[in-house]
Amino acid sequence: MAVTRAQVRALLDQSGENNSLVLLEGRVEVVPSDRLASEPYDGAVEIVSGRDLATTLPPGPPTEQDMDALALRLETAITHLGA
Repeated sequence: MAVTRAQVRALLDQSGENNSLVLLEGRVEVVPSDRLASEPYDGAVEIVSGRDLATTLPPGPPTEQDMDALALRLETAITHLGA
């Protein structure tokens, strides 16, 4: 499952702190966290919330390299889940 820099950016954006990265039917998506309990996301596995992901970064705006590294780390986490 590929996690893109754009998905990481969507999680780290100020408006993204209320978003989550989820795995659903073989796809990785960024969705509003409050929608995870709704029917379209039944069976989705939450990988990380934007708020939690932001706590893993040093202070200051993330660089493109930071986002690439986070995307790779998230892909590894998904692989370890058996996806």
